[in-house]
Amino acid sequence: MTISDSQVAKLNVPLIAQRPELPSGCEVTSLAMALKYYGVNISKTTLAKQMPYDSTELVRNADGSIKTWGDPDIGFVGTPFGTGHTINPGPLKKLLDQYRPGGVNLTGKDFSEIEKHVSQGSPVLAWFTISHEIPNKRSWKTPAGKIISAPTPLHCIVVTGVDADYVYFNDSEAVKKDVKMPKDKFIKIYNAMGKRALAVK
Repeated sequence: MTISDSQVAKLNVPLIAQRPELPSGCEVTSLAMALKYYGVNISKTTLAKQMPYDSTELVRNADGSIKTWGDPDIGFVGTPFGTGHTINPGPLKKLLDQYRPGGVNLTGKDFSEIEKHVSQGSPVLAWFTISHEIPNKRSWKTPAGKIISAPTPLHCIVVTGVDADYVYFNDSEAVKKDVKMPKDKFIKIYNAMGKRALAVK
């Protein structure tokens, strides 16, 4: 699906700041925004307590890099209330389903799928970067030996609009509504972050 010049999809998704309560809780804050768009008023901290977790402890190498940590395909790695990494769309969808079934895990899907859902009136959580720039590569292993790709500085935002040239999104860290970014730049960052997204229907 492509958006023509005459088509603009813009959703009025409420803005919620993740700080001070959740310095690493962009995912549940973004989910709280998307749910509030539908009139489901659940606090970000309630969602943070209810989401799945991987409780694996962080172990660092001598140089400070991460040696072993958890798997975000299982649940949130670390804590959203302090030092944390992320939770991937799959386990986050389990939390979404408790409040609003029908969400779609878009992991591995091209940006055109995000465009499609937003144009149909559904906000989409997208795994992005705090810097709004291409991420730095990073990885670690779980205690079981699974390699976790963890580009940094990771963020999760809510895509609220698309048009022919731009993407618009709510950013819980910058506390800005409908941030405007050229579509080609957005796609490059989205792809570099592993094509992770969750449509809230």
